[in-house]
Amino acid sequence: MKPTELNLTQEVLGHSRFHFTTYPTSESDPSLINGLEAIERRMENMHVMDGNPTTEAYRRGRYQYLRAEPGEGGDRDISHPEMSGANILIHTESSSSDSLVSYEEGLRALVENRGGSVETLAGIRKPRSYTSYAMTQYSYTRALPPGSGLRLPIGVVTPQNKTRDWWKMDWMRRESFFLPRYDAEGNITAKGHALASEAGIPCLNRRLVHHPDGYGQKTGYDFVGYFEFAEEDADTFRSVMAELRNKSVNPEWNYVQEGPEWWGRRVARPQDLCRK
Repeated sequence: MKPTELNLTQEVLGHSRFHFTTYPTSESDPSLINGLEAIERRMENMHVMDGNPTTEAYRRGRYQYLRAEPGEGGDRDISHPEMSGANILIHTESSSSDSLVSYEEGLRALVENRGGSVETLAGIRKPRSYTSYAMTQYSYTRALPPGSGLRLPIGVVTPQNKTRDWWKMDWMRRESFFLPRYDAEGNITAKGHALASEAGIPCLNRRLVHHPDGYGQKTGYDFVGYFEFAEEDADTFRSVMAELRNKSVNPEWNYVQEGPEWWGRRVARPQDLCRK
């Protein structure tokens, strides 16, 4: 379904790609490292940056390497072994898709010619859809901005689809799931999305991208969530996700099908992807 059919914005603010890569990392491969350094050369390394990018950096493109965290995350509703089994993630973003397409072509040539594989999730960044002025103040004025890999070393990807029944709803009903539900006496009977995720607002940096071709597509995911946070806030992330997935707390999740939850550790350089 197209955004216009759902009363959702068509405006595109940027592009993101998540390259889930499977490649032996037991020892360093100098030619692969040199190749990765070559294709990233004009791009900004998000690992060393704090705050939002400049217009010029976002135009040129940005990248972040992540090494899979063993024992974290795992499969959810939708099986996707090419993603869940990846031992490397390279996240790229830009205001234009051109630099990201060029990067992906170079990455695939480097990895696939050496017997590895690359599974890419592509998405677009859009203005917030379910956001009144009050919700903006509540959810975003306290939100944690992007940070360096030194400050926020953990990255998690959470792709999801909404069900056909969700997309059949009118926009007002869909929007209502983000707010609490009350009984006749004014008592909260279900927190809804906003309250269920409240604990993460000041300590989890969240970025959300949408399927480039609309929603309810046969391939890909409606949404890909990406979170970065400090080691000490890992339990907060787990708690927030548990609240969101509790359908009595957050009825929205009756209409959610999740892909794998993938955890990684942000690293600064290609050679840091190798396990010591």
